[in-house]
Amino acid sequence: MEKLNIFLEHIYEACSQRGKTLPNMLSEAGKMGYTGLECDLWRLDDRELLRTFSGCGMRAVSVYGQYDLAHDAAGRSAEKMKRHLDTAAYFGAGIILVIPGFFRPEDDRESFFGRTCEQLSVLCEMARQYGITVTVEDFDDVNSPCCDTNGLERLLNGSQGLRWTFDTGNFAYVLEEPAQAYSRLRRYLSHVHIKDRSRDSFRGFTDGSNAKADISGALMYPCECGGGYVGAEQLVKRLIADGYTGTFSAEHFGAADQQEYMRRSADNIKGWIK
Repeated sequence: MEKLNIFLEHIYEACSQRGKTLPNMLSEAGKMGYTGLECDLWRLDDRELLRTFSGCGMRAVSVYGQYDLAHDAAGRSAEKMKRHLDTAAYFGAGIILVIPGFFRPEDDRESFFGRTCEQLSVLCEMARQYGITVTVEDFDDVNSPCCDTNGLERLLNGSQGLRWTFDTGNFAYVLEEPAQAYSRLRRYLSHVHIKDRSRDSFRGFTDGSNAKADISGALMYPCECGGGYVGAEQLVKRLIADGYTGTFSAEHFGAADQQEYMRRSADNIKGWIK
């Protein structure tokens, strides 16, 4: 059952925390039930990672990258798009996730959305030639055009061929209910990040660096999938009941014990999707 993915950055975090090598931690992840990787584009500049992944029974399923589509010249964006698609194709990933850019104080937001949708449509057309699906996610930053349901819907409606990666934990940042957001956006769904949020301060680092305030100012902490308050289990079961047949990617950047959170998330998610 190749349904479970983990972020490559989590693997590196776990290596750092536990003093293990990349191949060793990839193998550990495989034993937990993970078979796929969510990869940051810049990491994959090292093409030798393909051999490492394959040797550990892992594969890239999605590659994410940051853009500034509203502000960069079209030529610069096109170069980044081609690099993104070429890299995803090389590693065999069928999905890319685009972080499209961020509002600046001086931006006219109508123009920002128009330009961003225009460039996303260009990327989707390029991706069609590769057989790759382009997605955006609900992104937890108030300066992101897709931080909430309204912004996401505007990008998805306005960009020809664009699809959605549902991050179950990021609507909590803007105090929206993920189940309601899903109901509005489900027709665009192509991929899922399972993220949970906790209010428990014991999950925080002593320097506070892994805490994130929602828009009300209340602190959220990373936790294993199923260990928080967003209703991850109910969301996953609803997706399956609604016919979703894709994979699920566990996400908990900044975990106090990344390897342990990976293990708990895998155990929980496997129980939900069996």
